Amino acid sequence: MSVISLSNAQLAYGHVALLDHAEFSLEAGERVGLIGRNGTGKSSLLKVIAGLSRLDDGLLTLQQGLRTGYVEQEPVFELGISVFDAVASGLSEIRQMIADYDQLTARLGTGDDTRLLDQMQQLQSRIDVADGWNLDNRVATVLQRLSLDRNRLIETLSGGMKKRVALARALVCAPDVLVLDEPTNHLDFVSILWLEDLLRDFRGSLLFITHDRRFLDRIATRIIELDRGRLLSYPGNFSAYQVRKADQLAVEEIENAKFDR
Repeated sequence: MSVISLSNAQLAYGHVALLDHAEFSLEAGERVGLIGRNGTGKSSLLKVIAGLSRLDDGLLTLQQGLRTGYVEQEPVFELGISVFDAVASGLSEIRQMIADYDQLTARLGTGDDTRLLDQMQQLQSRIDVADGWNLDNRVATVLQRLSLDRNRLIETLSGGMKKRVALARALVCAPDVLVLDEPTNHLDFVSILWLEDLLRDFRGSLLFITHDRRFLDRIATRIIELDRGRLLSYPGNFSAYQVRKADQLAVEEIENAKFDR
């Protein structure tokens, strides 16, 4: 069952077509590695999937109520905040709902209480569904799972630790789909092994870009190649892709030789 699909997708950078009537679907529970030459538009595609940019044309369809977590290649954080607050920013929508609920509570007795109580009930239902009243505990659980010090300031962290905080920020909203752009950047070997275990245990769908072939081989259950605006699908991990791609190129070489003759 598809949780995300692209149909007839078109996206261009200037006069260069990054997506040219491309088709793609992401199934529930699968881990898809996106590969392609530099500059072909892989990161742009991830931003479309994550809802941070839009297609020029075509259709992006998301399963109703789908939650997506996105970790960019070089995470950006507000300076002067703690690791706890940085991770909690991944729940900004829920925090805003709680703030709105508190404001409505403070206004009781000053106007139309019937209308205020109705608005409060609607907000409370949304907060209950999102488990928003347990916000601090959710953040603390993710921090513990990723071995992060809640009190450290963001600017004191190494690049690898910032990457880990960005991953925590994405995970705290309990995403159905996790979208990662070069997740192994700045990570040492031990941290990469830790990340591999974390992603294999992740129950949602995963779409990621990496130049780390070992990581790609160990994590991906399907490879998508972005080539001249098209998205080509290859089942299996990167090793399986290499075999299929070699066979495909061999067939194309034979067909081209026949055409030349």
